[in-house]
Amino acid sequence: MGSAIDRGSSVEVWKRLIVRAMASALLASASAPASAAVQDVLVQDVLEPVVANDNTRPAGVLADGTVTIRLRAAAGQWRPEGPGGPALAIEAFGVDGAPLSVPAPLIRVIEGTTIAVSIRNNLAAPLRVNGLCARDGGACAPVDVPPGTTRDVRFASGRAGTYHYWATTMGAPVPFRELAGGLVVDPPNGPAGQDRIFVITEWTNLTFAQLGAIITADDANAAFLAAQPKLTFVINGLSWPATERLTYRLGEAVRWRVINLSSQTHPMHLHGFYFTVTHMGDGRSDQPVAGGSGRRVVTQVLPSGGTLTMDWTPEREGNWLFHCHIMSHVSPERRLGAETPPANPHAAHGAHGTHADQAHAQHDASLGMAGMVLGITVLPASDAQLSASRPPASAPASRTPRRLTMVIQPGKTAAGSAAAAGFTVSEAGAPAADTSVASPGPALVLRRDEPVEITVVNRLAEATSMHWHGLEIESYYDGVHGWSGRTAQQVAPMIAPGASFVVRITPPRAGTFIYHTHLHDYRQLTSGLYGPLIVTGPGETFDPNTDHVVVLGRRDSSQASSIREDAESVVVNGVHEAQLVWRAGVRNRIRVINITPDDIFAVSLLARDTPVSWRPLTKDGAPVPDGEAQPVPAKVRIAVGETYDFEFDAPAGRATLWLDVRTTGGKWQSQARVIVK
Repeated sequence: MGSAIDRGSSVEVWKRLIVRAMASALLASASAPASAAVQDVLVQDVLEPVVANDNTRPAGVLADGTVTIRLRAAAGQWRPEGPGGPALAIEAFGVDGAPLSVPAPLIRVIEGTTIAVSIRNNLAAPLRVNGLCARDGGACAPVDVPPGTTRDVRFASGRAGTYHYWATTMGAPVPFRELAGGLVVDPPNGPAGQDRIFVITEWTNLTFAQLGAIITADDANAAFLAAQPKLTFVINGLSWPATERLTYRLGEAVRWRVINLSSQTHPMHLHGFYFTVTHMGDGRSDQPVAGGSGRRVVTQVLPSGGTLTMDWTPEREGNWLFHCHIMSHVSPERRLGAETPPANPHAAHGAHGTHADQAHAQHDASLGMAGMVLGITVLPASDAQLSASRPPASAPASRTPRRLTMVIQPGKTAAGSAAAAGFTVSEAGAPAADTSVASPGPALVLRRDEPVEITVVNRLAEATSMHWHGLEIESYYDGVHGWSGRTAQQVAPMIAPGASFVVRITPPRAGTFIYHTHLHDYRQLTSGLYGPLIVTGPGETFDPNTDHVVVLGRRDSSQASSIREDAESVVVNGVHEAQLVWRAGVRNRIRVINITPDDIFAVSLLARDTPVSWRPLTKDGAPVPDGEAQPVPAKVRIAVGETYDFEFDAPAGRATLWLDVRTTGGKWQSQARVIVK
């Protein structure tokens, strides 16, 4: 399912969540049979409805400098997959006179406002509410509300920023399940412009009793799997493809506040554009990033309880995605309903000529994904420029594009495993049949501002798609089958067996990027359908003797829907214990890429047991802020979908270094021996 901290310890996440809850909430739950009946199971239409909250309307009434909010906690029936999806019985917040909602009602005020909140607990279990306090650097005491009672709390807003509040009937130590919402404090002169607030929450079908049994079992992992857990992540109360579709104009200034009120960490990835991370927080404080200048990225890690403020500008028309890059968090396995929308959503697209028709048709497209996904459509700057018949942009006519052929085909077969897959790449026509298959794929080296046409040929026995992660390209070539494109008549296809698809790219910046299957299938990714994509700038060359690509992946094609949670499947450049050769006495560039399905790793470059020194250069292909481009100990925390470049001055003479890959909790996963000579 992918853990909050690292891959390979999913049960540990639940232990951390529940072990403290057991002591404080077990007796209360035992004496509350009515609450125990509301245990997140599929239900009939017997509870009041819970609605999705798009966080566009703050709760409460403002009078004389005070916002008064009357919250109630109750049991309700929630449909995260839309009106036709299954109903779940949950605990949720609402305001008096309005439905319960997921996420909880938005609290949003101007800095200096007093907030007066009353909390009515209509549940049969005690309620502990966290986060209702001034954001002034002081402690934030929880508010305990016994069943059937009301408690009042009054506090000043504190400093401007993005925050949250959350509650639990289980004694959970972190935001867990649906009693959680955003708390935003705007500066004294009000919001600088329009923004959107997206709150991530989660649902699991494991009851409190099941969680306790897992923790106390002799084999916790076996007990966890035997419980057949279901886990779903949602944005503003809905799971893709039921999530809200966002529409912007070219050049429009976009600001998002993203709040993670789930127990898990999420690397959030935006297709097609860089975004600037301006502020990060933990719910209690909200701090500017890089001295206020921000950091440009395409993927940003958002920890449990974390907040993110990001700015971006739509620069190209078309359809794009914003989603968590942990595969298990957006896998169709997260779908709760018995029926899954078609994996190939072409059937949902007729010959619609208007944008409205197109958007309606796209509403039915799942793209083989579920959960934490937002769809974005970028329109021309004005209605006069809107045309549903324009083809995707091609390379400038004044420049003949470089032409490459990339063939995807089966590779070596391991005993007892399905056939691995890999790539061959050639400059013009298809490579010879006996060309060896690289798995992961070879470094695809392009040049900034040089147009290139890549003919992707699929010689597998199954369909696939190819995403050019981090590249600023036309929507049609982005690689999301059934979605990428600018018109209803022409969206990117799935590449069927024996078929090909021509991708046109003119990379606008140098840097380190990734190509990988965008079919959300563990088997395809772990069979090797990924590789590094390097863009060089004018006057630069890619010299493998001093420019080193380190691709972190998992390799286990023996299972179709999941991978072993042991370290043996973690590979560096396709090998579990790799050996790399770097040049001594010169400056080397190290490009680290994580394209595992679900992992967040701690990577170190060690001389014996001590990190050497390196200098950060780029994150996701964009230069790091000046203040961070200084020599530091060679350690980095890297999540799936992230790339980092470092500069390393290798010692003169022969030496042995170790590139060490561990979970963020310290569990060893893989290593590469680095021979400096």
